[in-house]
Amino acid sequence: MNNRKNAYTEVYTILQDLNEEEYNKIPLEVIETIKENRNEEYEYFLDDELELKDQPMLLETKAILFNLFRDYLATPEQRIKIIRMQNEERQKNELRKQMMYNKDIFANTPKEKLTDNNNKTMQIVEYKESLFKKILNKIKSFFRKNR
Repeated sequence: MNNRKNAYTEVYTILQDLNEEEYNKIPLEVIETIKENRNEEYEYFLDDELELKDQPMLLETKAILFNLFRDYLATPEQRIKIIRMQNEERQKNELRKQMMYNKDIFANTPKEKLTDNNNKTMQIVEYKESLFKKILNKIKSFFRKNR
């Protein structure tokens, strides 16, 4: 929880360092949300000697900045490239998960056993009336005849 608030502080500090044109590309509601959710007791300073990518920052900060860049600051070509890259990464992760967790549960079962069960046919069961049912039917038939 505290890391997220600290990340918002770092993001807010970095946004304050943007030029006016880039800063105005980000919706005011997004900036206000970042400002309201930051940890005001946490101090973060940018080193003017370092580029942004070399600044020490939390992983959460990098994720937030990446999303802000993708959604508001990137050119249309950059945005398409980023989205394509993210989709490829998701597909790789899904494939990795399938390889790890989608084990064939029938892998150890011999194929003959599986096919033997499939080839067997069910036999027809002959219906036999119980003794009580036979007596009841005889009594019923006796009354039907007498009508």
